Amino acid sequence: MTNHDDLELKRALDALPRSIHPPEDLWPSVRGRLAPRPARGTARRPDWSAAFRPRTLRLAAGIAAIGVGLAVLAAVTRARATWQVSQVAGAPHLGGATMQGRRSFPVGAVLLTDARSRALVRVGTIGEIEVEANTHLRLLTANVTEHRLALERGRIHARISAPPRLFFVETPSATAVDLGCAYTLEVDEAGNSLIHVTLGWVSFERGGHESLVPAGMRAVTRAGGRIGTPFADDAPETLRLALAAFDFAGGGDTALATVLREARVRDAITLWHLLARSAGAQREAVYDRLAALVPPPPGVTRDGALRLDGVMLRLYWEQLPLSLPITPEWTKTLWRWWLRLTSW
Repeated sequence: MTNHDDLELKRALDALPRSIHPPEDLWPSVRGRLAPRPARGTARRPDWSAAFRPRTLRLAAGIAAIGVGLAVLAAVTRARATWQVSQVAGAPHLGGATMQGRRSFPVGAVLLTDARSRALVRVGTIGEIEVEANTHLRLLTANVTEHRLALERGRIHARISAPPRLFFVETPSATAVDLGCAYTLEVDEAGNSLIHVTLGWVSFERGGHESLVPAGMRAVTRAGGRIGTPFADDAPETLRLALAAFDFAGGGDTALATVLREARVRDAITLWHLLARSAGAQREAVYDRLAALVPPPPGVTRDGALRLDGVMLRLYWEQLPLSLPITPEWTKTLWRWWLRLTSW
């Protein structure tokens, strides 16, 4: 740079003002330039953070309070989940010792009754179990989320008032899952099980498969076999024998034909279960007999039922004559079991 250039630069700097005062309306212009511009054709998104901040804090506080409440409730429920055994007759054995009066039933202990003894078990705060003679009963779990025992042999009468899937009884051939009910469960020396439901519903399960057994019905499970199809208490003897042959003895077309011939309107639930336990011409025969006994409701077609269409089968289920009123909540609960049942 030359001396002349230095002189010109000095003169330009000397000409600049010593201070600059922005116009009073400069900031609105700057703020407008800093604000993000909405895309063409779209409205600017409002800033809700300030409006929701107090609500968010209140929601967080509410969730925390609920969490504390549930923790307290869980602790209280666990404390009240202790099982109690009362002597009813004879001298039952609990944990290897002869008992008299009342004792606690600890997890892992075995309750034994002989030919002359009986006992009563209090299931925490949700119900009770009558234990008949010659019964072997083991307590597996007792907490706020699950009450579970194993019936190796003998007979029990359970009366439970609790949310679904809280109380379980395992047998050598199946597991009885309580849906809020009363029932009798029996296991013979071979490990075969028989369940008879007198109130509510029970899901009789084995290996991911199950039968939905409502009040007034029974189901049989053979050791080493699949779960039997539910049948009514007053089902004809010929129907019951043919159903057992179809379920466990490979009775095939002959046994199924007898079941369909003997079925009454009261046996519609049996046929409804058989839809998923048959295929091809057998399923067609089951559907036709079911439709003759209980006409399909609007929205159900023959082709859809034969495909085991979920929506149609649910509509048909709601049409079946049952021994207790079906509410929407009951229907939703039972439908979840049906979706698993169709895996047969």
